[in-house]
Amino acid sequence: MKCAFTPRADDRPVSPSPRVLIASHPFGESAPEALELLRATGAELIFNPHRRKLTRDELLDLLDGGVRAAVASTEPYDANLFAARPALRLVARTGVGLDSVDLEAARAAGVIVSCTADAPADSVAELTVGLAVALARHVVRADRALRAGRWERRTGWLLAERCVGIVGLGRIGSRVARLLRPFGCRRVAHDIDSGVAPRARALGVELLSLAELRREADIVTLHVPLTERTRGLVDADFLAALRPGALLLNTARGPVVDEDALLAALRSGHLGGAALDVFEQEPYRGPLVAEERVILTAHMGSCSDRGRRAMELGAARAVAAFLSGEAVPGRVV
Repeated sequence: MKCAFTPRADDRPVSPSPRVLIASHPFGESAPEALELLRATGAELIFNPHRRKLTRDELLDLLDGGVRAAVASTEPYDANLFAARPALRLVARTGVGLDSVDLEAARAAGVIVSCTADAPADSVAELTVGLAVALARHVVRADRALRAGRWERRTGWLLAERCVGIVGLGRIGSRVARLLRPFGCRRVAHDIDSGVAPRARALGVELLSLAELRREADIVTLHVPLTERTRGLVDADFLAALRPGALLLNTARGPVVDEDALLAALRSGHLGGAALDVFEQEPYRGPLVAEERVILTAHMGSCSDRGRRAMELGAARAVAAFLSGEAVPGRVV
């Protein structure tokens, strides 16, 4: 099956070979074969020189000169960008989240969008459970104290005696539930999709309303996509409804949590702690860095060797298929 497309006019100089931007970083460290696959297409590869998430201006600059495909991270792709860089015909996401890509604008502009939906799921789930244990047992606080010359033996929670609330029982949330089972904790979940009920039963997870979950859970972990419905989901009212001393984990998307409300809940003492891998603005340099009861990581949920390899290979295969005129795997638009 062919994936036909019609080239659009572009008055910038175009390389004789198709040009591919690798915006995602790191890329090729976990999967050198992904780079080999891209090079085998004969494409000219353009790498992210900033070694971090690109700003809009940086992305526009790197896409200049007739770039046809982008191996994308979470930098923004919207209608204005598609209009400004009409040579771009494929956005191949390394990961599952598509909130950084305006899918309707891509469809209108004739831009193909793909993702590697399953590739990061195990990696994010493992990091989530690791953060839950580290937060419940004050691991990071003890480490900081010891490095500062203080010997602090802190008493934390045993997960077996607690209730963990999973908001979103999809690819990642269901894996978190599976990994938590041996700890012996009570596991409850909320999902707007009633179709997850068989999955919940198979995992031994109790489905609750969101209000019930907030009342019951000692630890709340977020695993929802960023949509208009979930943007700002965890606001002051959400946090106030949690049990006193509850812990919050976010390895989903930063804007799901109102960071000002989170800071206020921590400083008031109502929230016992938080662990965040994602933020409204990344790289993050906000006031949460000064909070002792917060663990912060640099959007590295997918960054396991196997997870990165699967994502990089998936995106590279999408680009290779596109350049050869074949059906693009993982295509969503």
